[in-house]
Amino acid sequence: MTSVAEWLVQNRGKIEKGVEIMGQASAVLAATVGQLHPVLEAVFVASSEILSNPEGQDARYLTEQFSMVNQKLEGIQAEIEQIALELQRTSLNKQNFDREAQMLSQYEKFQDFVNAKPKFKEKKMEKFLSHYENTDTDLNLDALYNAVTGDNTSGDPMLETVVSTEQRSRRAVEDFCARLKKLFVVGIIAVMGYASLKEGVVGDEMVKKWQERMEDVENRMKAAVDDCTENFADQAKLDMEHQLQEKPGSVDLDFTKSLLDTLVKKYDWVSWSIRVFNDKERIVFFNWLAGKKYHGRGGGANYFDVLTKNNIKVVISFSVQPKPINKGQIQQEIEGQKLKGNMMDVAQVLSRSLPNCLVHAVSHYKEVVETNNFQEDCYYYGKHKKAYLCIHPE
Repeated sequence: MTSVAEWLVQNRGKIEKGVEIMGQASAVLAATVGQLHPVLEAVFVASSEILSNPEGQDARYLTEQFSMVNQKLEGIQAEIEQIALELQRTSLNKQNFDREAQMLSQYEKFQDFVNAKPKFKEKKMEKFLSHYENTDTDLNLDALYNAVTGDNTSGDPMLETVVSTEQRSRRAVEDFCARLKKLFVVGIIAVMGYASLKEGVVGDEMVKKWQERMEDVENRMKAAVDDCTENFADQAKLDMEHQLQEKPGSVDLDFTKSLLDTLVKKYDWVSWSIRVFNDKERIVFFNWLAGKKYHGRGGGANYFDVLTKNNIKVVISFSVQPKPINKGQIQQEIEGQKLKGNMMDVAQVLSRSLPNCLVHAVSHYKEVVETNNFQEDCYYYGKHKKAYLCIHPE
């Protein structure tokens, strides 16, 4: 490696960026790949410098950066306990928790060395090295990495299990990934510190090994979060089917809003619209008036419906980052159409005039209850002479 001073000149900005990311929200921390490399490499570069020249400018700067990393990792004990609970809940090996506790203790001993006054540096270093060797060295970090990759007794990659157990809840998976990433940082800092202080000659290989492994873990984290965001519609339909199986509900606003609340809580980055109505009316004459094609949609595929066991039709449509729509144009198109009884035709004709919009039409002979969390300028809903119409961007 180059000298500490030269390395710092080349990497100062990256170190500070990495330290900043450590304090970001879970969504950012779970999605970044490779940005923490300079921070972790700095541990190796700096450890021997802090020991040999603790009052030097470079050592002081690196100590300050480590202190900031430590602040970002504040509360890591509670987060480790949270990971342990998650591992137990997902039937992952309880042994991981013991490994994590040892990694934390190694990290704390390393921090004692970094923060010690110059005259105590040597003594604190010896304590750290001894403690590290007595707590399974880097086997703890290896075990955690193997749990993430599935190269262990269970054979199931940890993050795949978490995604499944959390039923693709993006925020829950992001939070888990953020906690896990912090835990890896704790473990790698201890490993890098030990390699630098004890085995400087093999340090470069150690840095490379754990940078590559960290990037592998980060890519797996990103894939786990992407699974949640890319497949949310399939999961949302499963969630609704399960909820409606337990609580079939009724055609009223409280029930409709309860469904919206469930979706918004779990999929808070999505705009949702829900329409609820009876599939079959108790008075047969109204079924005849409404016709067989009493509701229909035109436009895109951001849509699903569920029929409850008490014959209530729940229709759900959605949009991610919807753009404002021209309500004046929509009104003109509706007024220009002869709305007939076949709601499938009504929806499809309107959708051809309104590209990039989803249109859902329901016969006016039905009682429809609707609710949504769209921005007002991105959503149209109204009852017309022949139909209830819901229109929003794809």
